[in-house]
Amino acid sequence: MLDLTHDAIVVYDMNDLIMFWNHGAEELYGWTAHEAIGQPIHELTQTRSSVSLDEIRSETLRSGCWQGELQRVRNDGDTVVISSRWALWRDAKGKPRAVLATNNDITVRKQAEQALKRNEAFLSGAQRLSRTGSIATKLPNGDMWWSDETYQIFDYSKHLTPSFHLILERSHPEDIPLVTRAYQQSLAGAPFIDIEHRLAMPDGRVKYVHYVAHLAPPQSANPEYVGALMDVTEQRVAQEALDRKTAELAHVTRVTMLGELAASIAHEVTQPLAAIITCGDAAQRWLNRPQPELTEVEQSINQMIRDARRASHVVHQIRSMSQKRDPSQAILDLNAIVKESIELVRRELDAHGVQVDAGYACPPPHVCADRVQLQQVIINLVMNGVQAMSGITGRPRDLRICTRRFDARHAQVIVEDSGAGISKENVRRLFNAFFTTKAEGMGMGLSICRSIVEAHGGRIWAESQEGKGAVLLFILPLDKGTCHEQ
Repeated sequence: MLDLTHDAIVVYDMNDLIMFWNHGAEELYGWTAHEAIGQPIHELTQTRSSVSLDEIRSETLRSGCWQGELQRVRNDGDTVVISSRWALWRDAKGKPRAVLATNNDITVRKQAEQALKRNEAFLSGAQRLSRTGSIATKLPNGDMWWSDETYQIFDYSKHLTPSFHLILERSHPEDIPLVTRAYQQSLAGAPFIDIEHRLAMPDGRVKYVHYVAHLAPPQSANPEYVGALMDVTEQRVAQEALDRKTAELAHVTRVTMLGELAASIAHEVTQPLAAIITCGDAAQRWLNRPQPELTEVEQSINQMIRDARRASHVVHQIRSMSQKRDPSQAILDLNAIVKESIELVRRELDAHGVQVDAGYACPPPHVCADRVQLQQVIINLVMNGVQAMSGITGRPRDLRICTRRFDARHAQVIVEDSGAGISKENVRRLFNAFFTTKAEGMGMGLSICRSIVEAHGGRIWAESQEGKGAVLLFILPLDKGTCHEQ
């Protein structure tokens, strides 16, 4: 009967000499019963254990049995892990005579367990390093499972049972509606959840977390969401610091640019002031006539008001560009912004003999942007074109500026000069910080332009063939009625 069982059964005396070796033992260890009987079991199979064999023997003699895991070597040299159960066999007088041991090969299972432990350790380590926790949510009752890192992010003890209530307790009061709505969407079976919100920690800190989850393929009657919770506080703080520094740098470049455009600005302000003086003198003459010409006086005064408003508008633009402030989003007519920007640099264009060919999209494209920052980008691109053509002689200096719809979702501004062009190598580096082809340049103007355009959800690039001028282009998302004006 012992030969018929699949278990490896071995009987050995109190000196460890094998007395019985069934077919299961032959298959497991590789020795036949003829080869094994009479051999010392532990020497034959090179038995190793986490505890000493002497301790195992003592426990077997004391309690009459032992079970545990052993490591042994087969006849072919392969190492196997054995689940072994020992039973002490006593004679009629109670004297120990032999040990009957049943053995099962659990090598594959142990390897799988070790692999699982390694994977769990790797996952836990990766989650700890990346500050990303796992959340599984069963539907429809909302039962949850959290990884260790998720507990760490929420700063909860691991003995607490995960629940949506615990998440709400940590959620920032202003973000609770957002979190609740996402949870309700998951209960309704939404295929994908993606939200970013804040946590209000007990010690007063605020954390920023990003949660993404998807509906896993059904493994049972109850579907399950599998999600990742990422602590993005450091990234958010770093991004906010970068945004502040970028804004400060943009302000510095605007002030620098205004200094470079001082002559144009003075002209833009002086011209309407001169017109006001002229109209004032004319109005005075009309009034001093024996028969005052009140109609002419009224026309002069109206002209004075228009010129005063024009001067005021220019001063307002300059003050806006020179002020240090946070970006303010508004719905803007892109055509109007380009026209205003051209007028601000009109004297520079005239002084350098640049002919401007402007074309505008119809109907005018509207974008959600900061007026001052957008003007800064356009003026910078225009002035780059002017400077690129400063050394051109013997042919016209033409600058083409146009707006158009790039696609169904974006508007585009194109600034094209007739200068010497840009080499392929420099085109790739044109918008990098501190890169410049001008001896006196800092290399920050176009880099700031890229930061502004990308902060508005757009993209900026250059196209050029050396000797054939350069084209600088950027696109911005069209406003679809979602702009939140500040």
